[in-house]
Amino acid sequence: MSSTLFSSLKRSTTQQKITETAVKWFLRMRDAEPDHPERGRFEAWLMASRTHADEYHAVADVWQDFDSKENLKSLANAVTQKQYYEQVTRTKRTQKMVSNLLGIALIAVTSLLGVAGYERWQATPTMQMAQVTKVGEQLSQTLEDGSSLFINGNSDVSVTYYRNKRLVKLNRGEVIFEVTKDADRPFIVDSGYAKVTVLGTRFAVNRLAQLVRVSVDHGRVRVESLPDPENHKVVVLHDGQVAEIKMRNNPVIVQRSAAEAFNFKQGALNFEYAGLDEIAEVLSRYRKPAVQATLMPSGNPHVTAVVKVKDIEKFLWSLPEITSVTLQSTPEATWLKAQPQK
Repeated sequence: MSSTLFSSLKRSTTQQKITETAVKWFLRMRDAEPDHPERGRFEAWLMASRTHADEYHAVADVWQDFDSKENLKSLANAVTQKQYYEQVTRTKRTQKMVSNLLGIALIAVTSLLGVAGYERWQATPTMQMAQVTKVGEQLSQTLEDGSSLFINGNSDVSVTYYRNKRLVKLNRGEVIFEVTKDADRPFIVDSGYAKVTVLGTRFAVNRLAQLVRVSVDHGRVRVESLPDPENHKVVVLHDGQVAEIKMRNNPVIVQRSAAEAFNFKQGALNFEYAGLDEIAEVLSRYRKPAVQATLMPSGNPHVTAVVKVKDIEKFLWSLPEITSVTLQSTPEATWLKAQPQK
């Protein structure tokens, strides 16, 4: 390493230490009484170097604009989201001041609230949204960070953003996610049987009564079973892969087309060796009355088909011609009843 470079690095490290010390003295002495026992040490440090004094006064000047708890919390939130930094870092001097200020915010929030308080502050939602779609209704929703959801019919989803994570709860139904990358706040989908964690990608989650299906268009997602901690396995999905998770079972990568999971956005339903229970649940997202399935204790028919949403009724009433099933219609539901396999 050249002596010039070494000197430059040494100056940089020294300056950083002076900045950190100035921040600590500022937080300790800004509300201190004149006879504070550390006042002598502080004044000795302040007078030891013009650099010490300059740095201390720079910290104090910046603090004046952020001396309320509301502004402090807003600033600390900006530390996480990096929005403030991107807006104001225009000059080297500004970058230095922002760096000092962000350091003050983190130390001050911890100082004011304590460790437990800071954790509670981190756990306070910054944004909440809930959507429940009607039968046959589809909805597109863009979130504050640019991520988007395309929600299928008869679905129930809630979104909560925190300072350290983005959490979605898929209580019912099917959603396509396009996630904006944010390394500081992972995007997590809780679908009851499965937890899906991503940074930035496009994927679909289909929550059915008996299983959850995760399909990745592009990107990389982490899938793990919920809520049984003793039966815990992680599967990482890449472009074009699909995993299925049944209650209290580990996720399993299955051989099926991931692209089919996104076709409902274009009005097409893909059934790949689907049981009557899955067919009934999917069709109920688009029609009233709902479709219910009555299964056989041993062996039930499965169907592979591509159905346009506009042809659901035609498909439903043609099922007895396709497989071993009978249909019965009541005011409350249309019943698919499995019959013994021929």
